Amino acid sequence: MRRIVRRNATRATLALAMIVGVAACSVSPPVFVTADVRLVVVATDGSGARDERLSVFASVSDADGSADIEYLYVVCDEHELYWTLDADAWQRVDEGESVWLGSNGLDAPGYRIPRGEYRLILVDKAGERDERVCTLSAPGTEDYRLPDVRLDGTAVKLVSPYPSATAFFSDSGGNVVMSTPILSGTTSLDSLWPKGQWRSEADYLTVYGFEPEAETGFFSWKIRLPD
Repeated sequence: MRRIVRRNATRATLALAMIVGVAACSVSPPVFVTADVRLVVVATDGSGARDERLSVFASVSDADGSADIEYLYVVCDEHELYWTLDADAWQRVDEGESVWLGSNGLDAPGYRIPRGEYRLILVDKAGERDERVCTLSAPGTEDYRLPDVRLDGTAVKLVSPYPSATAFFSDSGGNVVMSTPILSGTTSLDSLWPKGQWRSEADYLTVYGFEPEAETGFFSWKIRLPD
């Protein structure tokens, strides 16, 4: 009788150990906190040529840590389009405890980005996932002007019809190194980036204007900064 009790106790201990082991190895799925898709129009050269791009950004979380998130897929089922973003392709923005992943430059064949529903799929390294559906309903963009940016020595001359605009400084590889609000009119580069840091940190300047009624952003052609 003692052997039976001891054997049953051993089995109970093993079962408890297995339960604890499973709990310790459990994974948490990634989660969309919020997500948004918008249309972006970019200048493709200095002559006024343009192209529509899809902007997708999502605030995400993962109890296993944001580094556990492996892919962000963007899918337009109706038009059989999809994009894959990973750590090498997405832009990451940290705002306090919030982590944003996405891209401003998702391109599609032709000039026009299809309007309609887009599925966003977030996948972690364990294959756990979350999904969110967003709708792009922007109007046609052919009649909207792009911000016009010109240099006059070390001053920027901006003509933009949009209520808000942002200047983006980027390096020779196209990486954004600093951004700041900018007003239409003439603004010195030193006032945009105090102490003249743009001289050593940046190579190009681009201006982004946002039209809230159309929920669409417009990028100027990038201009080379003076040496």
